[in-house]
Amino acid sequence: MYTWPNASNLKEKLEGICKGNFYANYSLGGHSWFKVGGCAEILFIPYDIKELQSFLNKKPADLEVTIIGGASNLLIRDNGIPGVVILLGKTFNFIEIINGIKINCGASLPNKKFSNFALKNNISGFSFLSTIPGTIGGSIKMNSGAYNCEVMDNLEKIDLINSNGDIISKLAKDIKYGYRYTDICDDMICISASFNAEHCERQVILEEISLYKQYRNKTQPIREKTGGSTFKNNKHKKAWELIKEAGCEDLCVGDACISEKHLNFIINKGNATAYDIELLGEIIKYRVEDKTGIQLDWEIKKIGHGPEVLI
Repeated sequence: MYTWPNASNLKEKLEGICKGNFYANYSLGGHSWFKVGGCAEILFIPYDIKELQSFLNKKPADLEVTIIGGASNLLIRDNGIPGVVILLGKTFNFIEIINGIKINCGASLPNKKFSNFALKNNISGFSFLSTIPGTIGGSIKMNSGAYNCEVMDNLEKIDLINSNGDIISKLAKDIKYGYRYTDICDDMICISASFNAEHCERQVILEEISLYKQYRNKTQPIREKTGGSTFKNNKHKKAWELIKEAGCEDLCVGDACISEKHLNFIINKGNATAYDIELLGEIIKYRVEDKTGIQLDWEIKKIGHGPEVLI
């Protein structure tokens, strides 16, 4: 595995300017849902908002910074990520009800934990989150959704930190968003969010969650190493339909294969590399466009350094 030669020196330098947990050449493969990927040159886990602000304010101006959440919809390339990778710690994993009508939560809160909290408190509108891996911060950034529901549907506001360490609050109405998209910049880190809470009978919520889980278990390879939906759906056809039309059902590159259960899922059958997964995705894109004239867009976010993918 590739390691960053100056990681230890960078770690020592960063520890001299602010508090927090810094790790040099930290392997990210175990954090990725694909179970692939190289090392973060430095992994930084801030204990609280003050530590995060201090780091962003005092870090070298030319230092690359990458934020990752649950890494459920992320492909980390084989040579890893230069600079500092930020992973929000336990302090950012909280959820509470405010005045009975608002839910306030931290950005590192898992989506499933949010859904369970809503169920426990008889709050509707969040059952779909029980089927979406990852954390609230990442889900807001990409406007995650399922079953005709989206994270932005009930969002009231978010709190962000910019690259200088300044906290900025933004109302949902001021965020431009669409299908798997928001205009939240990549250098803005979501730290918390507030949602509108609408109460509902518990049984109704239980039935929704049960229905969604049954459908997901039946149609998605949830027990495989995968990053979720590989490509965004086209406005005319779903991605899996285009993949089938292009005759890609049995495609594999090494241990990276298209799932038999859902054609828009790439799975790691054992020892796939990030390169294998990315190459398979690019081959699918090429064949779909060649056959249908439609260009698929990656839904999975690809980050880091690795061998150049050529087809």
